[in-house]
Amino acid sequence: MINWSAMTEAQILLFALILLRMIAFIVSSAIFGSPTLSTPVKVLLSVVISLLLFPIVKVGNVNYDLISNEIISLAVRELIVGLSLGFLTRLFFFIVTMTGDLVSMSVGLSASQMYNPMMGSNGNSIDQFYSTLGTLVFLAINGHHMLLSAIAQSYELVPVSVLSLKVGPFAEMAAYGTEVFVMAIKMCAPVLVTILLVNLAMGILGRAVPQINVLVTSMPVTIMLGMAVVFICLPLLVLEMNGLVEITASKLMTVMKQL
Repeated sequence: MINWSAMTEAQILLFALILLRMIAFIVSSAIFGSPTLSTPVKVLLSVVISLLLFPIVKVGNVNYDLISNEIISLAVRELIVGLSLGFLTRLFFFIVTMTGDLVSMSVGLSASQMYNPMMGSNGNSIDQFYSTLGTLVFLAINGHHMLLSAIAQSYELVPVSVLSLKVGPFAEMAAYGTEVFVMAIKMCAPVLVTILLVNLAMGILGRAVPQINVLVTSMPVTIMLGMAVVFICLPLLVLEMNGLVEITASKLMTVMKQL
């Protein structure tokens, strides 16, 4: 148990720094940072986890004089670290959401807009389906445990009482954006290829039989075949999502080791 009455000023500041990183991580992370989760619940979760981690983090060679003198700089550093790690945990859902957007645009269902609670913005029906499926897969393989263990390990890999912060990993985080596009295209490749072949076939049919209104006829055919491919490829999609969670965990660990 923590004896709050016997804590020094430097120890209280140390707990505040731990809490700042935890709040920044919870607010910006996947699952826990969802807009459907109320703000008091996020704050309470941050406080509870910080209380559990505080006895572990405060053990070691902590420079209390540095904490007292550079509290503002350390607070800004903790916010940056927490937000960066939380952003990386959303890499999985960024890819899944982008895949849903590409599929809906190719099939022709991009006009059906609805609220996406995971990303906190409006999306189409296919996007919502992919986000819901991705959330179920993420929870089924204990992805939320990965998030909690990652933020706990971050206090060991990125100590609270160290003022320095390397900027190299932030450039690598920007480079991850190209990998996100490539992964999203790979996940929706079967649907894109199918729609391309359907459009090619309808174009040939329109040239061969001019009496057929290709613009009207191709829409239901495109939607039917596109949705059929989506459901046929669901097992492969789930396997790909499992691999994405592992990639997200490896990227998160790489950034924490280099910060």
